[in-house]
Amino acid sequence: MTTNPEILPGFQTLREPDLLFHPTREDDRDIHPLKGLINFGPYSRAVVGTVLDPIRVGGIVPHHYIEKLKCLLDELETTHVARERRQYLPDFPGFSRVFGLRAVPGNSSAWYQMPADIETRLGNSAKPHLLLAECLTRALSILDAHRNEYDVVLVFLPIAWELGFSGGADEDFDLHDYLKATAAARGLPIQLIREDKSLAYPCRCSVAWRLSIAIYCKAGGIPWRLAVQDRESAFVGISYAVRSDSACGIRFVTCCSQVFDADGTGLEFLLYEPSDVRVEKDNPFLSRSEMSRVMARSLSLYQRRHGGRSPKRVTIHKTTEFRFHVEPVYNLADGMCSFGRKVIVHR
Repeated sequence: MTTNPEILPGFQTLREPDLLFHPTREDDRDIHPLKGLINFGPYSRAVVGTVLDPIRVGGIVPHHYIEKLKCLLDELETTHVARERRQYLPDFPGFSRVFGLRAVPGNSSAWYQMPADIETRLGNSAKPHLLLAECLTRALSILDAHRNEYDVVLVFLPIAWELGFSGGADEDFDLHDYLKATAAARGLPIQLIREDKSLAYPCRCSVAWRLSIAIYCKAGGIPWRLAVQDRESAFVGISYAVRSDSACGIRFVTCCSQVFDADGTGLEFLLYEPSDVRVEKDNPFLSRSEMSRVMARSLSLYQRRHGGRSPKRVTIHKTTEFRFHVEPVYNLADGMCSFGRKVIVHR
């Protein structure tokens, strides 16, 4: 603890929160998400009509890969022993045992095979990422016409298509982000599967856990929830996108803020283009005034959802580092400068 209230502590250790696995049984809780699923089943299992049995799985696959993907789904019904991260990863007992329902392949109209010559076309194309994106977009459009035949779509990306996963050095394109945005606009729940992370991955237990939870969540299920919920808290997720104009060397930064409450509901997005920003490599740092504007707009979204009430606590989540620095505190009201110290959060 510090004797100077204006100085934030360097860190604080928080205990791992309990997770709840039943909407009414308070004793169905565990700090470990996977062990909790094994012992109690998923949270939404007790909610009627959340996820129907069975979960029908469709797919977008390379030519002649349908049977391989169906075998991968069959693999989820078998038990697997963990070969990595043994301190965290429990053995997988099977999809039905964990979630209380099945995941089965949908009928033929729920599956789309990519053209047999796609690999040759990618190798001959000057813009393979645009070609692959166009082909996958067409596949999503075809499956969209059969929306009642499946609950989740697996999009399988083999290593042979790697040429089309990203754009050139001067192009801002990522196939993963593109497909997620395209599918979201159509309301299609998709799960991307990389060949090196699924069929070729040595620990089948790890694959089974990751893919099973993804399928269950994409089908509308809730595996667990926080047991202790602070009803007066707001949660803000902050991320950045950096765009470059190669013609004139200008870099543009877009700040994205996601705001939601303690129940995980009321999710809203805020896009903001700051004018006062410093970019170090690919990491943008907003000035204090710009970050104040971002947070003020984010909290106003929360207030609109909660009858004008302000949260008593705000938790900020980021994938990039927090940067602090210390500077003198100036009292602009009386024109004097005090030499107290203040910690400024830049990101």
